[in-house]
Order: sequence, then structure tokens, then C-alpha cells
Amino acid sequence: MKLPLLFNPASGAAPKDPDALLRPLPKDLRDRVEPLSFGPPWDFGPAIDQALHADGPLLVWGGDGTIHHAAKALVQRGCPVPLGALPGGSGNGLVRGLRTPLEPAGALRRLLEGRELRLDLPRLDGEPFLNVCGTGFEAAVAHRFDALPDRGFGTYAKACWQLWRTWQAGALSWEAELAPDPRPANRREKLRAAFRAPQSGLPEAAWSLCFANLPTYGSGLWIAPGADPTDGALQWATLARPSWFDLMAEVPVLFREGGHTPLRHEGRLRRAKLCLDRPLPWHLDGEPAPERDRAELTVEPRAFRMQVTGACPWA
Repeated sequence: MKLPLLFNPASGAAPKDPDALLRPLPKDLRDRVEPLSFGPPWDFGPAIDQALHADGPLLVWGGDGTIHHAAKALVQRGCPVPLGALPGGSGNGLVRGLRTPLEPAGALRRLLEGRELRLDLPRLDGEPFLNVCGTGFEAAVAHRFDALPDRGFGTYAKACWQLWRTWQAGALSWEAELAPDPRPANRREKLRAAFRAPQSGLPEAAWSLCFANLPTYGSGLWIAPGADPTDGALQWATLARPSWFDLMAEVPVLFREGGHTPLRHEGRLRRAKLCLDRPLPWHLDGEPAPERDRAELTVEPRAFRMQVTGACPWA
């Protein structure tokens, strides 16, 4: 039995051609995979069964939303096989964070030749996510983007522009168990730690707030550079509302892995109960989630099976 490769034709701005995806692969790898068109209502059961009989992983070629739904289905089944994520969406935040190649054929080959990694599994009020969840401006953008008819970075930028000038910060109160910064394991990490800004205190207000298991949003924005999906903690990060000057001088820094900017503040926590001053929209891996004025964040260490490439920095 072949490994199922689910692909969502509606993800991203570019059409998906399974034949073109498989053509560059060696025959032995090409013969292991069966492409299957897929989409809502997201019944992953038959594909998970097929992947289990084919000795996994479950391969999914789509955007962060499609991958989020696949991960949720695997969690509901007890993670019987690893999830292998191929970039095929507008932003591809999860695969960027895992350092998976952004060229789909290259990603498929590296995943088939790759290894399994046990990721932490964070939850928002019991709902699992893999990469990042958040509220405030970023969640309002996720809701606006979901309502627009087109996909792609241009549509996302349009949603950001529509909300940037009007979105207001919200007040926060916390009950949280913080996590200390990890001790540097080698000389290189010690040098990085020496130049890293100290961990911020929990914010009392935020324009945009996220909880990150991996370091990147879609489109290569490094929202939480210190996030580690294997450390049993979440990286929280806030973004201040950028001024006109910041849009030119500071926002580009967020797209560099080692970039430091006063727009971003971050820290680490193991769990948190959060109260907001008003109901605000939320998102899970970029997928719109219901408004709420209270939220609970938890982490299950090493509870999710992920197929990764040799470039993934975590063991």
C-alpha cells in the first residue's frame, strides 16, 4: 500500500500539479506515494488508515490551515503515524519553522528520506495547534483574510493594511507558570545568549499577542525566534503597533532570523490563564477561532509525531 499524499487545491495562490511534484523524485520514492485531492469537510480517517497500513507518515501538501486540520485529526486518533507537511499555502509558517524546503518536490523527497521528531503539543482551551495561536491584531487579520475571496501574500497584506490603522490594544491579566531561559548547551549558544535581550515580564496590554511552539509566522516573519517545539514551553510574543517610520525601518527586521527590534517582546511560559478586557478574535495556526475574553494555554511535552527533514534543528 502506498503512502497517501493529501493535497488541497484551494490552498495558496498557485495551482497544484501532483504529476509535476512527483516527476523529479527517484522511481523508488515516487512509487511509495499516492496523491489524493482533499479539502473540507476534512475527513482524514481513510487517509490516516492508509498511512498506518503503509507504515506512515501521513503526507499533507497545503497551507497552514490544511496542516492544522490534519494535525487535529491525528491528535484525535492518538497520533498513530507522523505528519509530514509540504509547503502549499500562502504563508507556510509551520514548514518554515521546521526548516523544510519551500520547493514542494524537494520537501517531499527530504521528508521521505527524513526522520520522526516528537513535538510538544500546545492547546488553547483544549484545542490543539502545532505552530502558533494568538489574539489581537494578528487574529483580526486571520479572520479578515479568511473572509476575502482570494489567497496569497497580496491578499494577506491587504487584510493587514485594512486593520493596521484602526486596531486597538487590549488590556491583559495573567495567572501563569513561567519557564526560565534554557541553559546554553554549547559555545555557539552561549554567544547567542550573550547578545539576546533579557526575557520580558508578562505584558499588561498588547496590540498583537501570540503563543508560539515554532519561531515563524507565514511568509517568513520571525515572531518568536526563541521558540523550541521540544522544550515543554511556549514562547509568548507581542508586537507593538508600528508607526509609519517603523513600517520602513523596523518591520523588515522581523523577517530576519537574528533581527532585534523594539516592536517585539517575548518570554517563555509552561501554562497560562489569560483574561482580556473585552472579547477578542483568536486564531489557531492562522485558522480563525471564536472570540473570547478568557483563555487557557497548556503544553503536552513531546506528544505529537512529526516527520521532518535533516535540516530540522531539533532532535
